[in-house]
Amino acid sequence: MKRLILFIFCLYLPISWAQSPVWKIETDNSSLYLAGTIHVLRASDYPLPPAFEQAYAQSELLAFETDIMASQSPEFSRQVMRLMMLPVDTSLQQLLEPNTLERLQNYLNANQMSLDQFARMKPAMVAITLVLQELIKLGAGTHGVDQFYFVKAMGDGKKIHALETSQQQLEFLSRMGEGQENLLIEQTLDDIQQLQQLFNDMVSSWRKGDRKQLKTLFVDPMRQDFAPIYQQLLVQRNHNWLPQIISMLTTPDTELVLVGSAHLLGPDGLLQLLQQQGYRITQLD
Repeated sequence: MKRLILFIFCLYLPISWAQSPVWKIETDNSSLYLAGTIHVLRASDYPLPPAFEQAYAQSELLAFETDIMASQSPEFSRQVMRLMMLPVDTSLQQLLEPNTLERLQNYLNANQMSLDQFARMKPAMVAITLVLQELIKLGAGTHGVDQFYFVKAMGDGKKIHALETSQQQLEFLSRMGEGQENLLIEQTLDDIQQLQQLFNDMVSSWRKGDRKQLKTLFVDPMRQDFAPIYQQLLVQRNHNWLPQIISMLTTPDTELVLVGSAHLLGPDGLLQLLQQQGYRITQLD
């Protein structure tokens, strides 16, 4: 499960590219751009690789993983409370083993937090919350690629499409780590201790396309140690999105599809799936 939470938060990592994390997908009559993103960045990580702007300028429609506008609504907050919180008759203390609970308690006390604040959260929500707080300390927050281009597209009047609903995405996340709750919390606490270096390595590798390092640090451990999460968060969603992307290749518009970069990676990645369908794939410089 090594690096699982950072993997999910910064969502997800790039496939092998030498110049940029943006690809052009073509048929004889149509094309679209498929870009790997990181959802959480620092202001200092800008400007983005130039290929993003090249693809954006040539696209009439932008497709994102989820409905970003809906995720900023009060209804979304209610969905989070419904899906990411434990049943009323269950507490975090009941789910975790004593050693894990003690370690979590010590971390929270050292950071001026109490276990009571997290007692009703599912372990997945606890893990995400703790990593988010640490990323905020590093200056990472609302500067992700997806949010940047969503705001830009809205201002420029471009069409917007969501590959899944915000509730669908929450349902995937809410099931994360079921049956391995102690391992989830233990690995989260381990990763937090080295988060700054991990985050720097991830962003650096994303920009220069170091596939070997990315797979070693993030992707391979997830596939090996948390196969159900790999299937739920990547494989299943890729296959849900693939028909939508193929349908875009039948329209006169040019689309820019922005998804977490791990969705492009390996034999289960969107690039491989599209290549198997016979589409031409070209990496942008």
